[in-house]
Amino acid sequence: MQRFGLLIGTGQIFFSLFGFFALVAWGWWVGLVSIRGPQTLAFGLVVVWFLFSAVAAAESPDRGVETSAASLAMVLVTNSIFLFGPSTRFSNEAVLPVFLFYVRLCAVLAIVQIVLQFGGIRIFSFKDAIPALDPVLVESAYNQNAVEFYGSLNRRANGFFPMEPGALSQLLAIGVIVDVFVLRRLAYLPLYAISYVLTRSGSGLLVLVVSLGAYPLIAPLKSLRVIAIGAAVALVIGTTYLVAPEPFDPIVSRLDEFSSTKSSGYARYVAQLQTWDYLFQTDRVLIGSGPGGLERSPAYFGGSGNPVLKLVADYGIIGLLIFLFYLILSIFRKDNSMLALTMLACYQLGGGNLAMAPFLIMMAMLCVWSQPPGAGLRSIRPKAAV
Repeated sequence: MQRFGLLIGTGQIFFSLFGFFALVAWGWWVGLVSIRGPQTLAFGLVVVWFLFSAVAAAESPDRGVETSAASLAMVLVTNSIFLFGPSTRFSNEAVLPVFLFYVRLCAVLAIVQIVLQFGGIRIFSFKDAIPALDPVLVESAYNQNAVEFYGSLNRRANGFFPMEPGALSQLLAIGVIVDVFVLRRLAYLPLYAISYVLTRSGSGLLVLVVSLGAYPLIAPLKSLRVIAIGAAVALVIGTTYLVAPEPFDPIVSRLDEFSSTKSSGYARYVAQLQTWDYLFQTDRVLIGSGPGGLERSPAYFGGSGNPVLKLVADYGIIGLLIFLFYLILSIFRKDNSMLALTMLACYQLGGGNLAMAPFLIMMAMLCVWSQPPGAGLRSIRPKAAV
């Protein structure tokens, strides 16, 4: 349901959020859902500080920057999903197989998209395929119909269900982490690799690099296998590129986008530096300019938002620290550190995930509602050699 919702000003209300809360209500009624105590207390601190920042901005606006009550409501409501967790009756072991089915379905559909495209059937947008759905689609706020490069008539695969090619590439990166580092399987890596190349996106690879590079910092005793697998994957990709560079050329050529102010790469990873410089020259960097202040800041560049920048601009450095404490407390466990780290990398590098319900629900699904493979999953893991 990532594409479905309502456009409200500069934000979106995703129908998937209503679906999640409906399932939580039903789960609470039948005893499958419980309230997480420590996370509830941490979220209370978030609410108190965010309200304080909003009141301070209303009483003393920052250089005339306007605020938005809707922005505050959406951030709090959407991120409250981490307050709920599974009870002892919930079947945690069913979660990872369901998620991997979704990843592989999107990977296959990405390949189907490209095959159909060159056969004259170009369905990359629900709005283009079924115009009557336009009132309940949020596609127009995203680059869901992305071309391979500027001036090209060919489209980059998005797998239908994820919103953009970049979202699909990040989904595939998460699938690699679950398959390789959680279930220790390599069988589906060729499918992920082929589908990833068709996205022509570098964000998924960036997420993998950041996750593999940062993992030794949080789990140094467990990182040798991660480093070895990462080195092996890098060697395979490098060798493949030297032997057959053509499939990688579209991705490599997109590196030039960082110098173009009209590109998504520039907006996500370069333009925000100007906004950071502006924020640290103001006297509101500690408490923020109030909800919605980033988008109304004179230094804001369209498309350059990310969760950390948004939190500092709206609620200050103090608000960022309080919120990160709540988020990390909500998703990190000793047995899921690599997966949680990857989700945080997507959260920050994917763009605009602070209140994007589809991504946050997926984060909750993997980091809160699932559990490491036990007896119920051993049958789908490869048997170790004796």
